[in-house]
Amino acid sequence: MDTTFSDVVKKVVTHYPLKVKNIYLLSFKGKKAVWSIQTDMGELIMKKVPFDETHIDFMLHAINYLKSNGVHTPAVIKTSSGQGYVKLNGEYFVVFETVYGHSPEYDNDSDLSLMLKGMATFHRASRGIESPNGFYPSYLLTKWKSDLQTRMERLKAWKEQRQQVKNKNEFDRVFLANVDNFVQQAQTALTTLNQPYFEQWVKETEITKTLCHQDFAAGNLVVGKDGKLYVYDMDSLTVDLPVRDMRKILNKVMKKGTSWNLPMMLKMMKFYQQVNPLTKEQYMILAADIQFPHLFYGQVSKYYENREDQWTVDKHIVRLKDMISTELSKNTVLKSFLARLDEVVKRGS
Repeated sequence: MDTTFSDVVKKVVTHYPLKVKNIYLLSFKGKKAVWSIQTDMGELIMKKVPFDETHIDFMLHAINYLKSNGVHTPAVIKTSSGQGYVKLNGEYFVVFETVYGHSPEYDNDSDLSLMLKGMATFHRASRGIESPNGFYPSYLLTKWKSDLQTRMERLKAWKEQRQQVKNKNEFDRVFLANVDNFVQQAQTALTTLNQPYFEQWVKETEITKTLCHQDFAAGNLVVGKDGKLYVYDMDSLTVDLPVRDMRKILNKVMKKGTSWNLPMMLKMMKFYQQVNPLTKEQYMILAADIQFPHLFYGQVSKYYENREDQWTVDKHIVRLKDMISTELSKNTVLKSFLARLDEVVKRGS
């Protein structure tokens, strides 16, 4: 961190009723940064956030709303004038309390239960939220079909482009050998979204305004010393079906094991169902979202859109093969899961 930025941080801290002993930079990623501040109140965490007042106002409102409905998340420290953030030189800073504990582990049943029940609590607790200024920083609810359709068309476009290339590398060859199968999976997923129960759930959620975290995963969670699950990083909240968070955590857990695992999926969904029960039709929407080749698409897009330019081609190829292996293993598991839905849904009734 250069001295200019260090001076900015010191100025930000003067807006708080704190005695500061030390400031340590924990991470710096362009528009985002995180510091540990040692104060007379103990350790606090300061974040530079890459958005404006309207977005911050919504985030702070959501944090309070979720906390009031049973979600555990670090409290926001107010400035001397009672504000939830500081604006300095066109940049925005928020200070949070620190929660001590351990990162949950997917292969620990106790932690997994806390994560899935915590996610279900988060979704249930967010219902009924309204924006304090009428502005929702993200509203993915009504974009499902168009977003998935766009991704499917991109896969087709990359296929056409790479077929024209004379000197194909290993990544191209692996991609081309698998893309047709995954385009078919994408189409199957989109067909399921034409069912009336999908539109009905979307309409209900337009009223209830359920929030998704978008990265409800081990890296943004802490099991506190009090045994409770604390949720961090409310930067990317979006109004959407709970399925978005559910699909993402299932993908994270399954790709870690490199293949889909039916007992693990059943266990995770039963944990979730105990707190925020879904219907059989809603689980079919989850299955459709899982059916879409998100992992394959994500890895291909990283390479062809050069989103991980620090990676070697070999690393991209290894990751692509891993994602393909995980994706190909899911169809049998999904069919078995849907055949045993009564077992899951009964748990929450």
